[in-house]
Parts: sequence; structure tokens; C-alpha cells
Amino acid sequence: MMIPKVTLNISFANMGKLFCLELILQEAKSVINLYIDRLWEAKHFSGKFVELKVKTWLSARMQQCLGKQALEIVKSQRNRKKKTKPVFRRAK
Repeated sequence: MMIPKVTLNISFANMGKLFCLELILQEAKSVINLYIDRLWEAKHFSGKFVELKVKTWLSARMQQCLGKQALEIVKSQRNRKKKTKPVFRRAK
């Protein structure tokens, strides 16, 4: 199965579009950290999907992707001797 790849170029984007993109990235970062907090409290270190819901204005598809990313971040702590709650600091 071939996974489609999309490359975006924002070199010629106007200030309004860049501001909107920055808002989306900031909201995504906060949603990922909310998911990490809730998964860590529930000690949920397995599975493929997140059934938890977070109040945000992002689309359901985006929330599902962010939930999966947060779950992978939390699952990365599973095999460590000293488990510490991870924090998502950068936006991709």
C-alpha cells in the first residue's frame, strides 16, 4: 500500500495565513499535552486509539491524530526503569 505524501510550501503565505497556522500549531500542542496528562493519570500505556475526548475547536480527525501521537509518546515510557511523565514541547 502506498501512503500519499504532501509537501507544503509556506514561503509565499501572507501574514494572516501564517497567523492561522501558528494558532493551529499552538492548539495542537496544548491538546497533545492534555491527552498525555489524561493518559498518564489513567495509566493507559497500550492500544492504538484514544477514546478520551478533549474540549477544543480542532476537527475530530485532527483530534484523533493528536490522540494517537500522545498515546505513542506515553507508550514510549512503558519500558523505562524510571518512568517520568513526558511533555510535548515542540510543534512539527
